[in-house]
Amino acid sequence: MTKLYEEIYKLKNLERSGWLMRNAHDKASGRVESDAEHTFSMTILALEIMNKEKLNLNQEKVLKMITYHELGEIDVGDFTPYDNITKQEKYELEKQCIARLAEENDMPEILDLWVEYEACESPEAQFVDEIDRLDAVLQSKIYSKEVDNDKIFVEFYTRAQKIADKYKKYL
Repeated sequence: MTKLYEEIYKLKNLERSGWLMRNAHDKASGRVESDAEHTFSMTILALEIMNKEKLNLNQEKVLKMITYHELGEIDVGDFTPYDNITKQEKYELEKQCIARLAEENDMPEILDLWVEYEACESPEAQFVDEIDRLDAVLQSKIYSKEVDNDKIFVEFYTRAQKIADKYKKYL
């Protein structure tokens, strides 16, 4: 087993904090999605939208950004906007983890693409950011039904309204 696999395995067990704090979960199992599950659903959603909308994006770059975007949480966990940490502090903590992973695994593209995603300046990074938000809206819709609490969906839809409206046909 590779060292990188051992590292990413941690994301399979890292539950998304935002769902935990809202008591949003799967009704049958009582569990919330992990970072790894979030990354997987983003991948499928991005592939679907890039295909259906025939977007002129570098698909390989998009998929790598999605794959790498949560890796910083391996060392620091999943922060929410409600945690007592600034965006800059979160960025620096996650970047340390990303830099470590890139160096230890001789994969500089992990750091390069993560930094590009965080800057949100390229079309691919902007698209991945939209997919990240859209995935949260879609997941909130599912959890709202599961726990019979429409407020969860309304909160996420409202926060990401521009993105949700842009991709409304996927909701």
